[in-house]
Amino acid sequence: MSVLQLRRDMVVVEEEEVEEPASAIETPFPLRMIEPDIIEGQLTEIEESPVVEEGRGRSFFTTLRLWFNGAAIVAVLGAYPVMTALASNVGDGSVSGLVDRTRWTAPWAGGAATLMEKHFNDLGWASDAPAWTPMARLTAKPAYQSAMAGAIGEFLTLAQTQAVARGASDADLSAAARLVTQDSTGVQLRAARDALVNHDRRLRRRATALIATPAQLNEQLALIDTWAVKSQAEIAASASVLGGSPFDEIATVAVYSAKGRAMAAYVFLDTMHWPESAEAAAARNFALEAWKNAARFHPLVVLNGSPDGSVFGNHAASMGFLIGQAQKATADYRALVHDPAAAVSAAMVGVANAAPAAALER
Repeated sequence: MSVLQLRRDMVVVEEEEVEEPASAIETPFPLRMIEPDIIEGQLTEIEESPVVEEGRGRSFFTTLRLWFNGAAIVAVLGAYPVMTALASNVGDGSVSGLVDRTRWTAPWAGGAATLMEKHFNDLGWASDAPAWTPMARLTAKPAYQSAMAGAIGEFLTLAQTQAVARGASDADLSAAARLVTQDSTGVQLRAARDALVNHDRRLRRRATALIATPAQLNEQLALIDTWAVKSQAEIAASASVLGGSPFDEIATVAVYSAKGRAMAAYVFLDTMHWPESAEAAAARNFALEAWKNAARFHPLVVLNGSPDGSVFGNHAASMGFLIGQAQKATADYRALVHDPAAAVSAAMVGVANAAPAAALER
């Protein structure tokens, strides 16, 4: 028998096996069909399988799953920066109307209590944040809150000193002054807020009206002036390190510390008693507006570039300008409070001197 005949016999055997009826039920896949190549005298093996169609379906779902996993990873990685941005809120969007003067016997105590409560209750106290939280990664908010708390503590200390001087020392006011410093925690601020509430209730029960004398008001304005001086010094120090990256952490701390003091200055200036004269009222309004502008200055990223640069600005210089305006307005108001007659005379002399100059210009 020749080789070609042997191969043809094998084909016949395979075809006979395919015709057996029992094999179609037991085999999970179709049988391989073997057909001879008539021209070459060789056998060609063709394998058919439905796996190709199933493979296409799996590849679609696999791609969909990969896209879903990728989107989930991006969402997880992007959530932390978003939460960090949300945690950076310092509450400077609504500066006016923070204190309802009708609810407090001593409005300045209400201003301090409301400002502290807003931070430790609503905005979160950054120094108390756990290390893994987004708020713990911030630079501007801790600087803002630390400077604000330091200013509040200094004002409460002055208020306690003035109370002792007029023979009205109060244990709650003294406790609040001791609790509030630039290094205070949220727990200490909460205790200080409760002490101020008790102090105000005691004043109401005694029907004591705390109207500051011109000397006391002058001392309070002098304290606010020291906050402006301190802010200007820090801003000037941050501007002296120019030459590196415009994204400067030192400038960020200086700008937001100035914002924190400006917020405290605006709240206390708004809740102080003031002289009834029209000149003093106008000067007070100018000072309030100037401190509000400084408190609402809100760069998302503090830049410390060249002041006259065309690409990167200098927010430290801008804040320094706003603080300078607030300091000047406070000094004008203080001059009216300290010596109203002299301040009015100086204003009249200034107007008289300005008139000839204006005439010459025309």
